Amino acid sequence: MGETIASLHVMFRECEKKIPFWDNSLLDEMEGWVKDILTADGWKLIRKQEYESSVKRLRTVYAVLPKQLIHRDVHFGNFLFQNGEFSGYIDFDLSQRNIRIFDLSYFLAGLLAKESGNNLQKEEWLRILHDVLSGYESIATYFISIEDLLCAADAADIFHKVQ
Repeated sequence: MGETIASLHVMFRECEKKIPFWDNSLLDEMEGWVKDILTADGWKLIRKQEYESSVKRLRTVYAVLPKQLIHRDVHFGNFLFQNGEFSGYIDFDLSQRNIRIFDLSYFLAGLLAKESGNNLQKEEWLRILHDVLSGYESIATYFISIEDLLCAADAADIFHKVQ
């Protein structure tokens, strides 16, 4: 799935040159409407201090995170398969320019969600995390082949940060 998401990102880089899209900031959302909703709910789902700590950490790295057109709703329900093989993507209504790692994070977090029915154990989760990120990183060779060394370095950096 990491390779599949990376391939989507490669295609989206071409789309960015040809179609209009929404330029968004996850950090702005976290400091805006997300915080407003959590505040209105009385911080029942997450403690305010945990939230503020996470946003503070995001703020320190956000400016250097690679940004491009992303899907923003990456989960198995939006991938098409035929005869057990990946065949395409659907549901692009949330696509926007944002931090590229959002798609990977959203996909991986979705695997942990209760409604996914996975009930993953820690060791299995770490193996999946490694496999997805390794697959994503392997597409870095594509970026090198087209002499896009910045994207190749970004993909490799994502992989190495979680090792």
